[in-house]
Amino acid sequence: MRSEDGLARGNWEHTLFSREPTGPDDGCKQWKENLVTSTDEPPPADNSPEKDSSDQTAEEHREEAKEPSLGPACLVVAILSLAVFCSVCAFGSWIAFSDQYPLAEKGITQQLIPWVESSQLASADKKSIVAQLRALIPKLQEREIDKRQLSRLHNCLQDNPVLLWGGVQSIVAQAPAAGLTETEQIALQRVSQRLLRMATDRKLSRNDIEFTLQNCSRVRDDQAGIEVVSPLSAEQIRGFMQRGEQLVTEHNVPNIAYDKTPAEAFSMLIDAALAVE
Repeated sequence: MRSEDGLARGNWEHTLFSREPTGPDDGCKQWKENLVTSTDEPPPADNSPEKDSSDQTAEEHREEAKEPSLGPACLVVAILSLAVFCSVCAFGSWIAFSDQYPLAEKGITQQLIPWVESSQLASADKKSIVAQLRALIPKLQEREIDKRQLSRLHNCLQDNPVLLWGGVQSIVAQAPAAGLTETEQIALQRVSQRLLRMATDRKLSRNDIEFTLQNCSRVRDDQAGIEVVSPLSAEQIRGFMQRGEQLVTEHNVPNIAYDKTPAEAFSMLIDAALAVE
């Protein structure tokens, strides 16, 4: 679980008193009544100290009789309840997931290694990547990596485009039979190398490579990813080249040869995840 939520604060403005609007006819009616009923001078105002004292006392009694607003109290209760709820959830999550090492070991041995062994990766790359994954098991068992490294390793294995590189290898292998010219085949090799450079530079995500392979692939039978279909048409391969060229151009990847294998690229990503800061 990698997210942390923040608590937004707001300043509330309350209108404690409001005045009902009066219509224009009310003023006219009152003016007419005053005109008809009396033309005498109004009586002089009573400014005696006793009058002022009685008015002040009556006003104080009216203010004391007012009930306090329950709004602020309810808001405080709601905030405290939310804080307690978040604390309980956080404590429960810590209890359930505090020891991630056995879960990581199980995920690698029971899920990732079988997936790689059934992938479209070339045989040599497949064997090397499986060996690298098995080499992680003793490190997890002996707690040789800290929790920060473990978190980075999880992200690396979960969002790793190199594990889908068997699809790129399949496209390159099918290019001659699909009818691509020699020039197009060279361009296809160069796009593939530039994409692999993007991967080792950690600029290429799993979603990026899936998007690039989309027109040439289908969902695996186990629903655990995609695989490139066979045979491919020349137009399908050209579509892959176009999408790949768009990606490498957007990220300013140098248009030069890159001789790393997928297994070597995978090793570089694992080393970066386990690097000590």
